[in-house]
Amino acid sequence: MNARRRVAAVIAGIVSIALVAGCGTTADKGGESPTSVAPQEPPLISTNDLPAARPDEVHLFGLNDLHGNLQPPAGSTGKVSGYDAGGAAYLATHLARLKAAYPASAVVAAGDDIGASPLVSGLFHDEPTVTFLNSVGVAASSVGNHEFDHGVLELARLQQGGCAPDGCSPGEPFGGAKFAYLAANVVDAEGKLPPALRPWTILQVGEHKVGVIGTVTPDTVNLVFPEGIRGYTFGDEAAAINRYVPEMKAAGAETVVALMHDGGAQRADKDTPLDYNGCAGISPNVTDLAKRVDPAVTALFTAHSHQFYNCTMEGKAVTQAASYGRLITDLTLRFTPEGVRASAINRVVTRDVAADPATTALVDFYAEQARPRTARVVGAAAATLPHDPDATGVSPLGNVIADSMLAATAGPASAVAAFMNPGGVRADIKAGPVTYGDIYTVQPFGNQVVTLTLTGAQILRVLEQQWTNASKPAVLSLAGLTYAYADSALKGAKVIAGTVRIAGQPLDPLAAYRVTTNSFLAAGGDGFTAFTEGVDNVPGPTDLDALEALFRDASPIQLPPARVEKR
Repeated sequence: MNARRRVAAVIAGIVSIALVAGCGTTADKGGESPTSVAPQEPPLISTNDLPAARPDEVHLFGLNDLHGNLQPPAGSTGKVSGYDAGGAAYLATHLARLKAAYPASAVVAAGDDIGASPLVSGLFHDEPTVTFLNSVGVAASSVGNHEFDHGVLELARLQQGGCAPDGCSPGEPFGGAKFAYLAANVVDAEGKLPPALRPWTILQVGEHKVGVIGTVTPDTVNLVFPEGIRGYTFGDEAAAINRYVPEMKAAGAETVVALMHDGGAQRADKDTPLDYNGCAGISPNVTDLAKRVDPAVTALFTAHSHQFYNCTMEGKAVTQAASYGRLITDLTLRFTPEGVRASAINRVVTRDVAADPATTALVDFYAEQARPRTARVVGAAAATLPHDPDATGVSPLGNVIADSMLAATAGPASAVAAFMNPGGVRADIKAGPVTYGDIYTVQPFGNQVVTLTLTGAQILRVLEQQWTNASKPAVLSLAGLTYAYADSALKGAKVIAGTVRIAGQPLDPLAAYRVTTNSFLAAGGDGFTAFTEGVDNVPGPTDLDALEALFRDASPIQLPPARVEKR
């Protein structure tokens, strides 16, 4: 029996039973005196003390934005309101407890199950994560923008199974997702969905039929490699849901639930901790979705923003369960003579429970397969290299990545500058030895470095598009180029004339320059369409190989100086 079969046997043969510790408490906020105490985090709500199931109800357990986080996420991304949370083995235990308490139930997901994943999943094309989701019984998932990271054909393979283009690794051919991927608002010119996907499905949950429909943010067109989604449009989500409601009702759906890979955030006073079951100052786009979606839809599982909230709007339960498997949304649908009533509660995936043995075996298997590559030291960092933007909006680690791309192409392709998008920088690099696993976590997308020729005028357009083509500014990290911008200026006129210097010289709008970026930006990703006007494109190494070479040749890597000035 090979390794993959051994893992499958463990998953099939082990049932875990776990207990959860008691709830925490919260104290009243003190006054503004020297003896006042800090505001307390919301109390712990997990899977202990579950109310008894009622005969007139069913439950849906919702996940979102797992991003292949099979191992417990670290640091602040591994906490919810101060509680350690997340990890597939603990998530499986909590889901098992919920299913035991509520047999009339199903598990659903609202997209970004995969993509930008840690190495233990990403190295293996996220097959480990899909296998895990199969094992916990996910019944349906909307697509997220990251499901399209490698194009519609790779997404079809994840749905249907089979080997990746670079072969089957490790073990037997991948069997595919046992759950349906839903993409109601993604169509080609003929109105057809991507291969192997569907707009909606009907789930038999206990004695009731629940229609489940999935959508993804229309901004996906700006968030993934354009060639992978060529020919597809990402339409209005509410309109797509409303179009299919009659079909689902005709197919027997007694109520409809939407899995929407789109969402917002709460806004509370700065001294008040956000409640993961709160709905404080929810952003207007969430309210708008709730208003525009058909009243037959009783719940919206939202996603994408990695936030938590639990709202009731327009007679609908509207929720989000943060990210990385740290929360489970427990949605109750109560079927009454007056109609279906929806209510929800977000439950913390605590780590004070017994880890599910089958899931532990799955994760450990892939971790062991990945270990020889992840542990290899590639260099060192002289200081922590943060991926979050500085006061100018630029990621310092993004500047290091731009340096690596320029170093890889300055000689072979005559590049004089390089550009890196902020969304492609996924984690910090800590001071000290740096491993391959560290740099993979930073850049998990596998983009290729591309050098092309742009005029000075086109470079200026690239810089202005940082503010004009996205829902929020996407300030690029740079190498070989500096400039200043006026934050208060109108869009399209942010860059201050005369401040742009390239290769140490003032930018000439009429001159031609060889510049380097990644294949995502070169194809117009993040709305940077000016890159698509480049000519004489020359492919280079992968972005990961370029970064590894920089650490090999220039360690210890220093925190780079600022290259953008905000005025």
